[in-house]
Amino acid sequence: MTRTISMLIYAGGQSLDISGPLEVFALADRQAHEDGTSRAPLYRLQLVAHDRAAVALSSGMRVVPDLTCAQVDAAAIDTLLVSGGMGDALDQVRANKALVDWLGSNASRIRRIGSICSGALLLAETGLLDGREATTHWRDVAELRQRYPQVRVVPDAIYTRDGPVWTSAGITAGMDLALAMVADDHGMPLALKVAKRMVMVSKRSGGQSQFSSQLTDLDVPDAFARLAEWIRGNLRSRLSVDILAGQACMSPRHFGRRFQQAFGSTPQKYVEQLRVEAAKSLLENSTRDLKRIASDCGFASEDAMRQAFLRHLGIRPSAYRERFGAA
Repeated sequence: MTRTISMLIYAGGQSLDISGPLEVFALADRQAHEDGTSRAPLYRLQLVAHDRAAVALSSGMRVVPDLTCAQVDAAAIDTLLVSGGMGDALDQVRANKALVDWLGSNASRIRRIGSICSGALLLAETGLLDGREATTHWRDVAELRQRYPQVRVVPDAIYTRDGPVWTSAGITAGMDLALAMVADDHGMPLALKVAKRMVMVSKRSGGQSQFSSQLTDLDVPDAFARLAEWIRGNLRSRLSVDILAGQACMSPRHFGRRFQQAFGSTPQKYVEQLRVEAAKSLLENSTRDLKRIASDCGFASEDAMRQAFLRHLGIRPSAYRERFGAA
């Protein structure tokens, strides 16, 4: 069976959000043909836009869609992917009521729907993510959480899958998502061959914070921004809720509630996340042994640091240094 993969594009969209995942499907098709495992094409790829005009992407590249939304038979689509956009582009497309309505009304007729990067915000606008786990680029996590409170945001994931709805993190994570879809459709052996051809890892050992700056670097009230800076400067100290609340001039109970609202995290988890971030920097840029790094970043022991790395990144400190440390 040939599966139709439709990519929804719009002005200001990111070219790699579009081309990266589609190349994964195209290579899977080519690989299966070379292996002789499939006579019919595995995938048929098409670009869909709200109207027929050429679409100017954020890079300046202009792309001509194959079909308009009005021309598409949603029942014939196996997978619909929504690309991400830069700057005002996403705001403008979310304000396009006809497009949002088209997405929402046709979703039930499509077997699988996914988003690349900030495209999750467009899916959220339709209500498709309500009650589901979803992720997006780390810079858009705060908006996804605050503007769409019914979405169960997973901030540190490369991609998520909740029923028929898939979402991915920033840009190249869309290729990870497409690779996972190929594995789901045709098995891991084919996905591994595609990953090898694209010089990709078949499964990243860590969340998006492993490849980006601190996810908690979000818009927060000034008082909490100052507290965050104070915490970064005092990671070796004992940082209990009572101490942090005192630093913020709040009662512990009020502080805990306000902190959760500002950061979407408990104070204890946030402090641990900052310690992991500090340890990452030392692992990347110093030759200090693990025991000293753990102490310098405020962990009770080397094992405590190891467990924190596994919780936040899915990878041990030693493996992180091996992969990202200076030669």
